[in-house]
Amino acid sequence: MRAVAITGDHTAAVVDIDRPAPAAGEVLLDVSYCGICGSDLHMLGMPAGMLPPGHVLGHEFTAVIAELGPQAEGWAVGDRVVVFPMIACGECDACRTGHPNLCGSGIDQGPGIGRQGGYAESVAVPAGMLRPLPATVSDADGALTEPLAVAIRAIRISGATPHEPVCVLGAGPLGMLTTAVLRARGFGRVAVVEPTGARRAAAGRLGVAAVSPDEAAARIAPLLADEPPAVVIDTTGHPSGAPLAVALLAPAGRLTVVGLPDDPAPIDLAQLAVKELTVRGSLCYDEDDFTEALGHIAAGRIPCRQIITSITSLEEAPARLADLSAGTTQEIKILLRPGHPA
Repeated sequence: MRAVAITGDHTAAVVDIDRPAPAAGEVLLDVSYCGICGSDLHMLGMPAGMLPPGHVLGHEFTAVIAELGPQAEGWAVGDRVVVFPMIACGECDACRTGHPNLCGSGIDQGPGIGRQGGYAESVAVPAGMLRPLPATVSDADGALTEPLAVAIRAIRISGATPHEPVCVLGAGPLGMLTTAVLRARGFGRVAVVEPTGARRAAAGRLGVAAVSPDEAAARIAPLLADEPPAVVIDTTGHPSGAPLAVALLAPAGRLTVVGLPDDPAPIDLAQLAVKELTVRGSLCYDEDDFTEALGHIAAGRIPCRQIITSITSLEEAPARLADLSAGTTQEIKILLRPGHPA
């Protein structure tokens, strides 16, 4: 079968690999749509010892069950599903303290991370990762469930409430999804900072004003009814995000970092202290976040087709990954459709 795998020089290539056979407790899925995630780009740059050549990325996907392995109960061939790509161990410190999203072994089992992923025609996953895809949710829209859950958790971690002014840094996939959730939850004062003109325009189509980073210091407060943001959610994955957030935040404001920069970010600790700012990270999601994400999509509260800007084949994936890594694209969310060759 066809798949997109990491090569020895840390690029991606279309390869032909064996169709997997589901082990005990697993199911074989025929992948419907799989999203390209920013973390996939990070993983392409990891040392070979962490992700060796031949590894297949992809953890944001919908699929149809093609085969049940032994002891994979409660499902049937032909069921449409979305994948919750981790299973927490329930025993580590993170799990015992109520943070299953931080379970290292749970994340390491994830397709595209610790096992072969969804950039392929078919993939085998534990049956415990499956969630039914509602009849009202298309296979393509359902592929946004996983990144939408990431956005929902970031908002929850931030403690933002609808009466507060909120600034989202970045209008890439995660920034747009975060903005869409804020709008769906009734937040009236939301502004976005984004360097790319096309993505600023995309944020505008969600009903939210967007400005460039150079304009942010002067324009964000006026866009939020003349108040600085009480909450900034940094989705950029760039080291410039957190310093800008610290400068923009109101006294006693809160910064939630959900994008993952490759390099350290310089933060003005004096500003952190003088303003009494709170900084928190946000990683992945839990079952409640994932369920809420699927519910928002099913209810039509997320403008999925404004966020999905391209649907393409596996053959085009290496070029799309290269464009995203180079920052030369104005795409927002790209979905791969493995079952349809170029």
